[in-house]
Amino acid sequence: MKYYNDETNAKGSYLIFVVFQVLLLLTVYGFVYTSLVAVGLAIQKYHLTAMAYMPVVFVMFAYPVVLYKTRRMFRKHKRLRATGWMLGWAAFFIVVLYAFLAQLTGV
Repeated sequence: MKYYNDETNAKGSYLIFVVFQVLLLLTVYGFVYTSLVAVGLAIQKYHLTAMAYMPVVFVMFAYPVVLYKTRRMFRKHKRLRATGWMLGWAAFFIVVLYAFLAQLTGV
């Protein structure tokens, strides 16, 4: 019969958290990719400068920093807060990207 082991449970929950982070990163980067394509089309159609890419590039580099910070938070045994922050920032970045695209194209 196996006994309860805190160390094994901590490693297992951290592994699940990291896998969830990777899946969420792929999801956010999917939205970043579609935003890059949409901004490229808007640049061609409305004759904009390359500065229109800046919010998308910011999200592309800011979200991995958020994931790093939440991973550190998870290691400090603030697991629920880390998960909430990770999901909240993902939702925020996705909404900001599509609000930017809607404003850029005038839809």
